[in-house]
Amino acid sequence: MKTILSRVIPWLLGLLVLGSVFYLFSARDLSAEKIIERALRKEKKITSYYTLLETAINLGSSMRNYYVEVWFHSPHFYRVEIYSSSPEEGAEPEQVFVSDGGKTWIFSPDMDDFYILNPLSQDLTPPPFLLATFLKSLSQARDAEFIGMEKRKTGSCYLLRVIPPSPGRRNAWEKVWLEKKSLLPVQIDIYDSYDQLQQTVIFHKTIVNPEINQELFKI
Repeated sequence: MKTILSRVIPWLLGLLVLGSVFYLFSARDLSAEKIIERALRKEKKITSYYTLLETAINLGSSMRNYYVEVWFHSPHFYRVEIYSSSPEEGAEPEQVFVSDGGKTWIFSPDMDDFYILNPLSQDLTPPPFLLATFLKSLSQARDAEFIGMEKRKTGSCYLLRVIPPSPGRRNAWEKVWLEKKSLLPVQIDIYDSYDQLQQTVIFHKTIVNPEINQELFKI
């Protein structure tokens, strides 16, 4: 028995060393530019998606949490519903954005009705929480750095440090987790110029290319 173990253990240790060397070589060969390029190529194959995410915003004295549901259908239809508690628990949305590609409406709880956004506002304000908006920001980043791999419940993730196209005091840089297989965002942490966390976005569920009822994009 001891003779068998004395032969097997060095073999296993050799495999472990080879695996470690292969992992380090693979990780070193990765770059933020290559990862982002692959993510953009995958995004071109997405014609529709559904996302449920949670965001926590630093208000100074406290953190405010919101849940967001997003439905998107190519080329330009989307519906965004924002909740103060989980929609899976039957909560009603506090704000709703709907776009048919030509116009965008917003639901006002005060008026209990939808009203159209000013065309100027639509040009200046990017649609909230859209995958295309996130990837566009990623592709136009002032700087992006691959800082490692991390295991999550959803699987292995690429971890990037990103300086956005137009960094500000409250959005100076971002830490981005991209799921290795799908290259979709899993989490985004946004930091200010003093390296204080200002916002966290966690993607609880993302379904790519589902069947979406077109009635969702009508008022």
